[in-house]
Amino acid sequence: MRLITGQTELSSLQERPLAVTLGKFDGLHKGHRKLIGQVLKAGEEEGLEPAVFTFSRPPRSVTAQEIQPVLLTNREKRIHLERLGVGLLVEYPFTEAVCHMEPETFVEQVLVKGLKVRRIVTGPDFRFGWRRRGDTALLSRLAERHGYKLTVIDKERDGAGRVISSTLVRGELGQGHVERANELLGYPYTVTGEVVHGNHLGRTFGMPTINQIPAREKLLPPNGVYTAAVEIDGRTYRGVSNVGYKPTIEGNYPKGVETYIFDFDRDLYGKTLDVQLFRYQRAERKFASVEALKAQLMRDAEEGRRFFEVSGTGF
Repeated sequence: MRLITGQTELSSLQERPLAVTLGKFDGLHKGHRKLIGQVLKAGEEEGLEPAVFTFSRPPRSVTAQEIQPVLLTNREKRIHLERLGVGLLVEYPFTEAVCHMEPETFVEQVLVKGLKVRRIVTGPDFRFGWRRRGDTALLSRLAERHGYKLTVIDKERDGAGRVISSTLVRGELGQGHVERANELLGYPYTVTGEVVHGNHLGRTFGMPTINQIPAREKLLPPNGVYTAAVEIDGRTYRGVSNVGYKPTIEGNYPKGVETYIFDFDRDLYGKTLDVQLFRYQRAERKFASVEALKAQLMRDAEEGRRFFEVSGTGF
């Protein structure tokens, strides 16, 4: 997958006209995947390059000047899109000038002249441009003038009839409903990060763990223990993860993800790994002693093993 991150790169890396879908794509949930599936189909049928257009950072991080929690970091989003078969990802810089750009200007200068777009795929509520004045009606009116075709895809819904959205996923995740969030996403919620050194306490009682400190903007579920799995060198291993601050251990620790991988003991320091969360098991809490913590961790691991046995998860 090719990646464009600068405005000046738009035309220089262009090989053929695009079929593109636009949006924040936070989480790349089932609704997003429906749009991307249509882009891939258009690319195949019309000889266009399938592309996704998003911004390098959430617009509110500029307009509100604050860190916006995200379901997927840019790095994680790139990995997912490449796996889906997207040929080109545009992470357009979101600047003050872009924020104030009129929607008609955005279509003409960025999409048509910059990217040579010939097919646009969006959802019915897509909005863009200064004060969100651009919408599908405007895209439709401009289509003939600029020589592209517009496809508007209905929203995807879950089994309860709710529209699947990033907001809905964040809400479920924020309540610790990882299984519901995973159903909306279409894949296990994943935390990607480099394995760093911890206090090595787990190794002293036969339960070595890996420690990761996610990016500041990464949205994590409530502190607690989760049934988990870890992808290592193309293979997936089962385990349990603690999300939180290690309150039983003396000292101050940043919020992180600590994972005990079942039946695995290799040096993984410096590796960047994906930890998948499947189920909330219990809240994080402070234990009276390290011995009490060890006993609970053994029970946590046993509960995690039972989950995988009963669920029939195929790895």
